[in-house]
Amino acid sequence: MYKNYHLNKILFISLITISFFFVTNVAHSHKIDGKEHEPITCKLESERNFVERFICKQAQKSHRLCKLDEHCAILDLEKQQKKIDELETNISKNTPIDCKNLTFSHVALNNTSLFQNTSTKSTVIEKIKKGQRISFVGSTDKKGWIIVVPKGEVCKIGYINEMNIGLSTKTTTEKKEAPKLKDNIKITYPKWTKVNELIVLQSSGFFEIDGFVNKDQGINKVIINFDGNDEEMILGSDGSFNGSLQIENSLDVRITTFKNEKQIGKALVFKVEVE
Repeated sequence: MYKNYHLNKILFISLITISFFFVTNVAHSHKIDGKEHEPITCKLESERNFVERFICKQAQKSHRLCKLDEHCAILDLEKQQKKIDELETNISKNTPIDCKNLTFSHVALNNTSLFQNTSTKSTVIEKIKKGQRISFVGSTDKKGWIIVVPKGEVCKIGYINEMNIGLSTKTTTEKKEAPKLKDNIKITYPKWTKVNELIVLQSSGFFEIDGFVNKDQGINKVIINFDGNDEEMILGSDGSFNGSLQIENSLDVRITTFKNEKQIGKALVFKVEVE
């Protein structure tokens, strides 16, 4: 009995060692001395075998990343940097953007300006009037500054101080009353192609997701996950939420609702595609 147990233990350790060597070998297939290499890929946890999951969990316990997680993190950073570069290029060149998929769920609280950089001393892209509809695009590294698209005949993207915008209220004509919800969450825009499973957009670029959470369940936080990124969406006092995403061809989206740190209800998992 002891002999069999000892043998199984040795086999298990050997299996882990061999698998670790394989994963490590893949990780070092990067460019070396100017020579080309095969591109790395992100192997999702659901696609990993038992040994790979075991190795990665052991690494996490030691506050480290296994090679597979490193690959996913590297590719995620590259995607994020690409999006940041595109945003900065559009802003610096004052390039108009396609805004047909934006809902402009925010409003200017004051007369202000859309800036080319995160400073009131930078170039003014355009003037914004109090009450003008605005689409929130994303946050920045500089506290108090966000990326937005004001609604106009030509849509342009730039920076604004967040104290100058807020969620639109029920008094505005485009705002819908909060629906009565049986579940924890409901998407109101864009329209479903297949309810709770698929949304198809007309074009790539920026688009907004609007919806409501069930306030009766005490929900006070909404997290959206896309392309492996977690972002907290803006949540209004009436339970409305709004988020802005960017798409090229398709996105896998997951929206989770919380009361403080406790998850409430099931996560809404769906796909967004460009027709």
